[in-house]
Amino acid sequence: MSSRPSERAAAESAMAPGNDRELRADARRNRERVLRTAQQLFAAEGLGISLDEIARRAGVGPGTVHRHFPTKQALYLAVAIDQLRQLVAEGEALARTDDPAALFTFLASMMASGAENAAVKSALAAAEFDLRSAAPSVAADLTRQVAGLLDRAHSAGVVRHDLAVDEVMALVAGAFAAIRHADVENNRARSAHIAQIIVDGLRPQPRL
Repeated sequence: MSSRPSERAAAESAMAPGNDRELRADARRNRERVLRTAQQLFAAEGLGISLDEIARRAGVGPGTVHRHFPTKQALYLAVAIDQLRQLVAEGEALARTDDPAALFTFLASMMASGAENAAVKSALAAAEFDLRSAAPSVAADLTRQVAGLLDRAHSAGVVRHDLAVDEVMALVAGAFAAIRHADVENNRARSAHIAQIIVDGLRPQPRL
């Protein structure tokens, strides 16, 4: 327990605002390569994989990984925040389309992404990390993307009229819990089925 404050400080330092901007272009590319590799390996092989093995698979030296991510917790946090940024970018792309039901596409993607990275999120929760506190601007951006797509869906009448954005975000979090409870994080078909059941519940209910 006593190591948690220092681990949290190291993790948050690795993700401090401005760090990305200060990196040289080659260092930034290496960091992104490590993040993508780590995300894939954590999802496929679990959290036991070492930083040195992640470095090998990413095609960089161990020192590169340890320089950017001094602890495993720092890498977990960076992977989770990078995942949120990817989702924000996807939401922005969907907002530029004219699909009134893009909300459902986005929510399904959010749930699938969360299921694939459930181990990382569980590790962060166990270490008492809160993503909304660690990356408030990214978390807010994601909520704004959901809110914009929800407004469009409301205008088109393709979603329940009584659905609010905070309820949508709560249901997404509930989907992660349901997928974990069913122990199907590594089964894309089963986790997608659970997510689809939840998404279908957001559609307008037929009048009897």
